[in-house]
Amino acid sequence: MTTAASVDQVFVTLKHWLVFHTPTAFQTLVSILLTIIPIIVIFPALFAVTTVLERKGLGRIQNRYGPNRVGPFGFFQPLADAVKSLTKEDIVPRAADHVVHYLAPLVLVGAAFLAYAVLPIGRNMVAVNLDAGVLFFFAIGAATELAVFMAGWSSRNKYSLLGAMRAIAQMISYEIPLILSSVAVIMIAGTLSTSHIVENQAR
Repeated sequence: MTTAASVDQVFVTLKHWLVFHTPTAFQTLVSILLTIIPIIVIFPALFAVTTVLERKGLGRIQNRYGPNRVGPFGFFQPLADAVKSLTKEDIVPRAADHVVHYLAPLVLVGAAFLAYAVLPIGRNMVAVNLDAGVLFFFAIGAATELAVFMAGWSSRNKYSLLGAMRAIAQMISYEIPLILSSVAVIMIAGTLSTSHIVENQAR
């Protein structure tokens, strides 16, 4: 293997080295954590950077500075927004189903992160290499619709329920064409594995 071809395997090699130097009883746990933590940290960080750049771009278009108070050049603004969101008062209707009300956002966030589990980030860099990775991806994507319905139903308000059902109908209308558009790729690649589909792109 050439040096250029092995550069992209630095993180894979580092992970194997760290797992190898961990006591045998904890190797599985460490391997799982080293796979999950980068996904949980890197993707939200990329989203935060993209948000700052978008807001700065919009500020320039509107002849203003954009976020520039929190941290150097305002780049800690997403962190301040996150703290603000996490510390906001959660107003729960008196008649609401409290358990479902609290579970709805957790299901939504969990489904969003689980979708990354089968996405190949690079060569040999996929959290779970499933033979039916595409099927898993779309199934987990459908779980977000369940979270939206949970949020609308848990308030015990007919308008919230109608709004949730409208949102679900809209999400399904987007999801069906998305799934149908992937059928051609699956037929050409001859596999439902996301890793194998990416490998076939290089041929």
